Amino acid sequence: MIRFTNVKKSFGNYLVLEDFSLEVETGQVFGLLGLSDSGKTTVCKLLTGLLALDSGEILVDDMKAGTGVRRLKRRLGYVPQVMGSYPKMTVFEFLHFFASCYHLEESKIRGRIHMLLELAGIRSWENSPMEVLPRAVMQKLSIVRAMLHEPKILVLDDPMMSLDLRTVAEIKEILLDYAEDGRTVFLTGSALGDFSDLCTHLSFLHQGRVIRKGAVSRIFQEISAQNPIVIQVEGKRTALLSLLKEDHRVKSISLMENEIHIQFKGDAREEAELLKKIVDAGILLHSFYREAGNMENILGKEDKGERSLFSYE
Repeated sequence: MIRFTNVKKSFGNYLVLEDFSLEVETGQVFGLLGLSDSGKTTVCKLLTGLLALDSGEILVDDMKAGTGVRRLKRRLGYVPQVMGSYPKMTVFEFLHFFASCYHLEESKIRGRIHMLLELAGIRSWENSPMEVLPRAVMQKLSIVRAMLHEPKILVLDDPMMSLDLRTVAEIKEILLDYAEDGRTVFLTGSALGDFSDLCTHLSFLHQGRVIRKGAVSRIFQEISAQNPIVIQVEGKRTALLSLLKEDHRVKSISLMENEIHIQFKGDAREEAELLKKIVDAGILLHSFYREAGNMENILGKEDKGERSLFSYE
């Protein structure tokens, strides 16, 4: 279990976290999402004891972060955005060094390293010096290093950043496999799509506070309901605009180039009813869909490119 309670952290006059509270239950794959420079790295460093908080409390099970450092480090595995490198060390030498730091039994270290390298799909790099490793291999190696001592909690700071889609998918498999035994995975990021099929729970960090949190299924239902329906019509839009104006569930209509965006207050069945109503009226459509969610929409950013024509309450 991880619990942040009313945490405050600043650097000089720059306030990064204010009244930050969050709880992560054992066994969850928990994603903390936020825009760049929103404080995600600070959260990870506070959790792992690399930074001291100004006020509030952070608990890892029954331990306060920053105290009992040796015991705390046994429970946590940390993957920073950029891993420190030892250019001339081979991959095996690097992992053996860190395994020794965690006082793993010498007779088990080689087997543990080989097993994790196989899991990550980088066994072929075992004898390569770190200075030749591609970005994708280096990121997988960072995860392997954090898993060496079998920590109960794996903390990853933006592990998908600047990686290709194939590597992202492979890292997701590694993390899901690690979480299968009831371990907790806590990771940060800024791309909503990277988390939808990985995390069990999500939270969103904005201006130093958590503004939304919950199970992934519920979060995505809420996000979808807030996103506009995008409609493309064949020919003139006059008949469709008149129909939409008469529907009380349509709260606003905006025109964007060749698209009509509507804020629609209704569930999936009511969306289907609206679509049927449009088709039954003889209006030909090219498309009708809910716009995908993005970080800007979730955090309340407005799209300045649209021209609002109607508004209904």
